[in-house]
Amino acid sequence: MKGGNFMDLPRFDSNDELPLTMNAKDVAGYLNISLSCAYQVMNSKSFPAIKIGKRLIITKEHFLNWLQNAKGEIL
Repeated sequence: MKGGNFMDLPRFDSNDELPLTMNAKDVAGYLNISLSCAYQVMNSKSFPAIKIGKRLIITKEHFLNWLQNAKGEIL
């Protein structure tokens, strides 16, 4: 998905719908940002992502905790 088309991203009506582990598409869909922006966020030092090979993931619990405690500008 080049450029991160917002129409192709998942939508979540509640936090209960989030998968246990989230990838960049999930993060982008939840935050209503582009896929490329989600990758930038996930690669930032303050984001508690887990890197498996070239994949970046985050657990639902860590993502919601990070979001709740985020202050100021992320990028």
